[in-house]
Amino acid sequence: MTRTILASVAAVLALAGPAAPVLQDFKGVYKAQVEREGTNQVRVVFPSAEWGTGIKWESAKGEDFSSARFLAVDVENLSKKRQSRITMHVSAGGADGDSGDHAVAILKKNRSVNTGIGLNPGEKRTMRLLLTHPSIYGAPEGARGPYVIDTSHVTSIHFQMQWPYEEELDDLADLRFSNLRLEGTPDLTRKVDPAKYVPFVDKYGQFARADWRFKVKLDETFAKDLAAERKHLKGAPEEWDRFGGWKNGPKLRATGHFRTEKVDGKWWLVTPEGHLFFSVGLDVTRVMTDISNGKLHPDWYESPVPEDGKMAFTIWNLEKKFGRKDFEDEYYDFVLKRFDSWGLNTIGNWSSGDLTIKSKKPYVLSVLERAKGVKRMQKFQLYDFSAPDFEQKFRAAIREKFAADRALAHAAKDPMCIGFFIDNELQFHRWIPDVGEGRAAAGVDLYFRICREELNRLAPGKLYLGSRFVGFRQPGLLWRTAAKYCDVITVNAYANSVYNISDRMFKKGEEKPILVGEFHFGCLDRGMFKPGLAPVWSQAERGRSYMRFVEGCLQHPLFVGCHWFQYRDQPLLGRGDGEAYQIGFVDVCDRPYPELCRSARMVGETMYQKRRKGVW
Repeated sequence: MTRTILASVAAVLALAGPAAPVLQDFKGVYKAQVEREGTNQVRVVFPSAEWGTGIKWESAKGEDFSSARFLAVDVENLSKKRQSRITMHVSAGGADGDSGDHAVAILKKNRSVNTGIGLNPGEKRTMRLLLTHPSIYGAPEGARGPYVIDTSHVTSIHFQMQWPYEEELDDLADLRFSNLRLEGTPDLTRKVDPAKYVPFVDKYGQFARADWRFKVKLDETFAKDLAAERKHLKGAPEEWDRFGGWKNGPKLRATGHFRTEKVDGKWWLVTPEGHLFFSVGLDVTRVMTDISNGKLHPDWYESPVPEDGKMAFTIWNLEKKFGRKDFEDEYYDFVLKRFDSWGLNTIGNWSSGDLTIKSKKPYVLSVLERAKGVKRMQKFQLYDFSAPDFEQKFRAAIREKFAADRALAHAAKDPMCIGFFIDNELQFHRWIPDVGEGRAAAGVDLYFRICREELNRLAPGKLYLGSRFVGFRQPGLLWRTAAKYCDVITVNAYANSVYNISDRMFKKGEEKPILVGEFHFGCLDRGMFKPGLAPVWSQAERGRSYMRFVEGCLQHPLFVGCHWFQYRDQPLLGRGDGEAYQIGFVDVCDRPYPELCRSARMVGETMYQKRRKGVW
C-alpha cells in the first residue's frame, strides 16, 4: 500500500528505507470532510472533535518503519480566526491498544504512541513522532525503559483531536496535511546491551544508559550550575507591577484582594492594587515532589537504597548544589528569582507552604482533596451528598484544615493569595449522567454552597476557584452550579489548545471566568521514559507548544490564566501511581529546560499587550 512520496528534494534526501503511506490513502472518519489535493496532500475540515473524527490509514498486514527515526507531516491551519490543534497516533499490532501513559507500559499490552501540535491561524509547522524501536529503546525483561511499539508492524496512522471538548461547528478546524514522510535513521548509539542495562538509574536519578545534552555527570557540576544561573537570571518583565500585574495598563478599583472583572469584553483578574492580571504559573513548586520506592527494585539503582526506601534524588542533588543540608529557604528565594526571570507571576497549586508564606509572589492554594471522614460513593469516588452527616462533616473538614495548616492561615489575610481550591478532579462528570440532573441538582448545589460559605467565613475577600474539573466536557448542570458559587471556574486540560471551548457553556448573565489549573507538554529527547499526557517531539517544540497554548488562552475572553503541571519532572521510575512524565521546567538535577524557559519569558513580556489587543 506504500508508495514513493512525491515531495521536496530535502524530504526525499531525509527519507530512510521504506516510504510512509501517502495521504491519498487516508480515509475520513466520522464527519471529517476530506478534499484530496494531490498524491501526498489533503485538506480536512473538522466539524466535530468527537473521538476518532479525522483521517485514518490502516493496513491489515502492517508496514515496516523500523529503518527511520521519525514519522513527520507538515500541517497548516487554514482558518483565519481559530487556533487549531491536532494529534497524530501511530499504532502497531492493533488499533485498540493503550497509549502507554505510565511507567508500567509494556510492549505486549500497549501499542499506540502519539504526538501533537497547536497552530495559530494561518500557521504551518511540522509535526514529528519519534519512532521508539524495540530493538533500540526496549528494556530487558524485568527492567524499565521508554515506551516502545513494534515499528516493524505499523497498522494504522490516525490524525484526530485527542481529548475532545469542543461542540460541533462547521469550521471547528480547517487543516491541510502534506508531505507525510519517514525521516532520518535510527539512533543506534542509544542501543544498550541487555547484559549491561541494570543498574539503569544513576546516582543523580537520571537514566544511566544514554547520553544527552545537559546530562549531569559530576558532583561539582551542581555548584557550577548555581553560580552560572544566578549570574544570568533576569528581573521580572518591565511592564509588571509587584504582583506581576500590568503596571502600565488601565487602573481599576483596588480592594486589597485579588478579584475578577470583565473589561472590554474580556475577563481579567485584578490585583489588590487595581491592575489587570493574567495568571501564568507552575504547580507543585517545592523542594520535594515525587519519590520512587527503591526497596521494590534495589538492583535498578547505582546508589545504595536507604532504609526507608525513599530515593530522594531531588533533595540529594540540591544538597550538592547549595553545599549543605539546610538549603530550603535559600532555594525558595532562588526559585522566586527564577519565576521572575522566566516570566511567571504565580505559584501554582500543591506548592510549598514555606514558599507561599514568603508572600513575594501571587499564589493559589488547595484547602483539601477528598476530605477524610466524609462518606463517599465508591462507584465515583465522590462524596455522598445525601448522607445525613455530609454537611456537618464536610464543613468541619474545611475548618479543621484551615486551623491546622499555617500556610492556609497565613493566606487568608495575605494580599498575595489569589484564592483557594477545594478538592481536585472530582468525578461529577460521571455521576451526573448516571443519576440524572434532577436527582443530582440538590447535591451539587449543596457541595458548592458549602465551599463558598466556608471560604467567605475563613478567608473573606479571597476568590473561590472551584474544584478543578477534568476537561471541558462537563454536564450543563455542573457549569451552571459552579458558576453560581465560584468566582473562577478551574479546569485541568491536557491538549495542544483550549481556544475552541464552547461559547454556550454558560447562559446569559451566568458567565464566570476560567483558569486552566493544569496543562503540560513533554518529550523523550533527554533521558525520560514517558513524555506525559500531551507529547511533542522535541524540547524546542515544548517551548513553541507552551507559547501557542498560552496565546490561545490570551485570545479567548473567558480565560484569566493557565498553570503548568509541574515545576519539576516526575521521577524516572514514576511516582506512586506510576506517572513518570518529562513535564518539568527543571529536571531531576534542577537544570532548567532552556527552550521552555525562553518561551515562557517571551510570553510573560508580551502577554498583557496580546490579551488587550489580540494575538491574531
